[in-house]
Amino acid sequence: MNDAVITLNGLEKRFPGMDKPAVAPLDCTIHAGYVTGLVGPDGAGKTTLMRMLAGLLKPDSGSATVIGFDPIKNDGALHAVLGYMPQKFGLYEDLTVMEKPQSVRGFAQRHRRGT
Repeated sequence: MNDAVITLNGLEKRFPGMDKPAVAPLDCTIHAGYVTGLVGPDGAGKTTLMRMLAGLLKPDSGSATVIGFDPIKNDGALHAVLGYMPQKFGLYEDLTVMEKPQSVRGFAQRHRRGT
């Protein structure tokens, strides 16, 4: 049984005008059942990596598999089972991550009632 939930093979991202890659080539496997942290200083590439894993940003080289899906080739299938909430959401900036889904749920309930 393969219990890998995330597999990275040489995953890399560069942005124009930068000398160093935003995400240097990464190779790793993250297994189910473990708590894994992604830590580093500002500008280390954490958000860029998360955006690539969520299928929101295409890597320049390498590949990734997230719960069996290629985030770029199978983005629709991945998005059906993956939730991603960035730190800076852009909408309702004053709400916490936990409050945002509650506000959407409240909107849907009001919409169903016609209010």
